[in-house]
Amino acid sequence: MTTTEASNKWSQVLLDKVVFITGGGGGIGSAIARTCFLQGARVVVSDVNKSAADKAVADILTDQNEEQSDRILSLELDTVDEQAIEQAVKQVVDKWGTIHVLANVYV
Repeated sequence: MTTTEASNKWSQVLLDKVVFITGGGGGIGSAIARTCFLQGARVVVSDVNKSAADKAVADILTDQNEEQSDRILSLELDTVDEQAIEQAVKQVVDKWGTIHVLANVYV
């Protein structure tokens, strides 16, 4: 395998994957969300502060094509609330069928 072939495979690793990010409204979480979105993932941006999650999604969509808004979702989620976690996971699985990646960004 050549370096170019390996690089091309890595550029496809998140394509059509579902990435669930907790703490997605903060700087690190929103940067992860943006990167995953740019790589073709379907992205869940969750945060205890819903307005922060909404802003992260709006910023990503402003920078990108808004026609792709069906690939990103904003949720309010307090990760210490087990019932809220179950509801959020159910909502994502109902929408996209699965979750491939979880990034728990808590600073």
